[in-house]
Amino acid sequence: MGTSHCHYQGYILLLVLLYSSMFDVASNIDISSDARGSKTDSNPKQYVNCGNYEVKRRQMTVSCSKSAEYIITKINFADYGNPTGCSEDHKVSRHGNCGAPDTLRIVKKNCLGKQKCELYVSDEMFGPSHCKKDIKLIVVFTCTKA
Repeated sequence: MGTSHCHYQGYILLLVLLYSSMFDVASNIDISSDARGSKTDSNPKQYVNCGNYEVKRRQMTVSCSKSAEYIITKINFADYGNPTGCSEDHKVSRHGNCGAPDTLRIVKKNCLGKQKCELYVSDEMFGPSHCKKDIKLIVVFTCTKA
């Protein structure tokens, strides 16, 4: 009876150690998340944004606005004409049916590797859009911490 009693104490000790190690691991897990369950990071290495078009000045500012540590590393989408999109999730931007074909190349040339760039929104900058009205520029870009 003395030997089996020692075995039970050994099993209990093993269970206590296993149980405490699970709590130790669980306490080190970062569970900060937003309402959708996505991880949030106040200082991410990368984020996606849209350019701000100022109609009065006919200019768009493409800028990594979180801080000067970020630079534009990718142009995800660019269209001058009648594109749609630039919503919060930046995943629904669509080309219109009369856009200027060189828009993406021109935006990349002027903005990649910079913290901020200004684009003059006109046919002179991007080429003719062949749109009759409501001409606009949408740029979706990725900023990465340098």
